[in-house]
Amino acid sequence: MKKSALFLALICFLSISANAQTKVTERDLEGKWKMVFDFNEKDMKEEIEDSFWLGSLISGPLSSFVVDLLEDIDIQMEFIDGGKLKITVEVFGEEDVVYEEWYINSHSELVLGDDDDDEIWMFEDNKLYQYDKKSKGRLEKQQVFLVQR
Repeated sequence: MKKSALFLALICFLSISANAQTKVTERDLEGKWKMVFDFNEKDMKEEIEDSFWLGSLISGPLSSFVVDLLEDIDIQMEFIDGGKLKITVEVFGEEDVVYEEWYINSHSELVLGDDDDDEIWMFEDNKLYQYDKKSKGRLEKQQVFLVQR
């Protein structure tokens, strides 16, 4: 009986820790990454409806348009030594390259852009997910993530 309980506890611990966010290191960022927007039309509609008072009137057509538009956007990222980030954006056959900064903060979280670390990136299931920091240090997972190419 003790062995069964111990085994069950171990399985629960491993499944919880397998889905937990993990720290980011510079070595983890090597290579090229693709940004993925994990939105569906229903999620987008709800977001638009909650955003402003006319949201319920335009949420249907607008959410469909936004989801279609996001599918046509290709964003590639390459983390360069020294805290530089090369971002290549391709939209409707047009390509643009911009450079941004990145760093890993004291909590081993990836921060893109300026020194504001209210939006951080952490690993989960070999993907870099964006999280928004809420009150009392609570993290809210966003529907945007990076996958290594």
